[in-house]
Amino acid sequence: MPALSVIDLAMFLLETPERPFNIGPLVVLEPPARGRAGFADRLMARMLERPAGAPFNYKLRTPPLAMPTLEVDAEADVSKQVHRVTLEGAGSLEDLCAEVCRLHESRLDLTRLLWEMYIIDGIEGGKVALYGKTHHGIIDGRGFVQAISHWLAESPHDLEVRAMWDALPRHAQPNPVRASVARRLTGLLDKLGGTAMTAVELSGMLAQQGLKALGVGGAKGLSLPYTGVPGALRGRASARRSLAFTTLPIAGIKAIGKATGSTLNDVLLATLDMALARYLHERGKRASKPLVAAMPIALAHAQGGNQIAVLQFPLGAPGLGPAQRLAAIRAETRTVKNVIGKSGSEAVMLYTTLVHGIPALVEKIGLKTGVPVANLMVSNPFGFAEKRFLMGAKVAWVLPVSVVPAGQMLNVTTVTLDERLQVGFLAMPEAVPGVEMLARHAAEAFEELKGAVLGEEAAAQVATVAAKAPAARTRTARKAARSPAPAPARPAASANRKSATARRSA
Repeated sequence: MPALSVIDLAMFLLETPERPFNIGPLVVLEPPARGRAGFADRLMARMLERPAGAPFNYKLRTPPLAMPTLEVDAEADVSKQVHRVTLEGAGSLEDLCAEVCRLHESRLDLTRLLWEMYIIDGIEGGKVALYGKTHHGIIDGRGFVQAISHWLAESPHDLEVRAMWDALPRHAQPNPVRASVARRLTGLLDKLGGTAMTAVELSGMLAQQGLKALGVGGAKGLSLPYTGVPGALRGRASARRSLAFTTLPIAGIKAIGKATGSTLNDVLLATLDMALARYLHERGKRASKPLVAAMPIALAHAQGGNQIAVLQFPLGAPGLGPAQRLAAIRAETRTVKNVIGKSGSEAVMLYTTLVHGIPALVEKIGLKTGVPVANLMVSNPFGFAEKRFLMGAKVAWVLPVSVVPAGQMLNVTTVTLDERLQVGFLAMPEAVPGVEMLARHAAEAFEELKGAVLGEEAAAQVATVAAKAPAARTRTARKAARSPAPAPARPAASANRKSATARRSA
């Protein structure tokens, strides 16, 4: 029987209508002109031929007097999980994103398989979209990228049709023989998935945080949780979501990283930090101290479906220039890596569960303002270095649609596709109105950072290389009736959701 890790278990126990733990890809296809008519129905029929494999054949078992566990559904019927949706008229990508927001907001039925698939047509240019909605408790972002990589072909001539719910490659499948949660939760420390060594390591982490907070010289640790989080991007939790996205050129990111000794994540964080400063300024706000980011980090030796820790750290201080902001962020991410390197996987997973579990419990008992953990979650679960295809159709986008966890109102998740870094912004519109402005500012901030680090001449050369890749675009989906936003500084595409007709599969 597949076991749940501590983080997996928390995702099931702490889920609420305002905080569903839904994740999944939004894959947008460009079918070839010949055979475009009826492409969505043919693709659906072919995918339904594929049986569900781990972890997509798991169901949640909740005994009356025991902790939940996962079990394999030997009679899993994928046809009950796959649905067809047609947008009315020639739906734009904004209309598509708005429809996906609507689908993403509701919780999955935990008595059935823990995923759903929506095949959507009626999109401008004959495009077809696939939105896979999956409970985060059975798969992490890295596992999902592996699942999508197995699903999508590397050549337009590869016409074998696989599905999202095919089994993960054998090396990526969860370990089904780990100790069960019930056994791991025996005793106080076991209830939290730890051992005596885990407790010692956790105490060391907290001690370093305390020393850093007191300003003791040389203390290298994480910042204390819940403290120092600016009041920007705050609001009451709700089930509503808004989605926007943009793309950044991989060539430019690599050039900045090479010039400064920064990682892709460092460059992304600096870009987002600058974009948020612009966004807050445009809305008449300004953070008086550095914004705080939460970042999931894959753990090489952790046990469980979600082999991650989520750690918080400050971004650049207000008033810093682009290059100085990047340097400050680079120093903070190095500290995070040092903490991970010196602590066991169980300790940092325990830390993650405690830090994020408390705000979730606070919201679950009805205090919707909650406990702030960070201003935004930023995740980069790898991606695809080449073009991808499905049944001969080119993959135009693989957009991440993720979770907005308790204590935060904004999630930024990126996925690489060929020469582009696709950046998705998922927000609670009450706290982050006009999220399309933030997506636009991210593209602008990246250009500013590139110019500041590389100089105008070198930046122009990088731009020439990047121009060979598909042009960056910004798309958005927001529900204007729910969260009216101020007019952006320059026109942006609106995305009022059109109604859609849905036909459930037999």
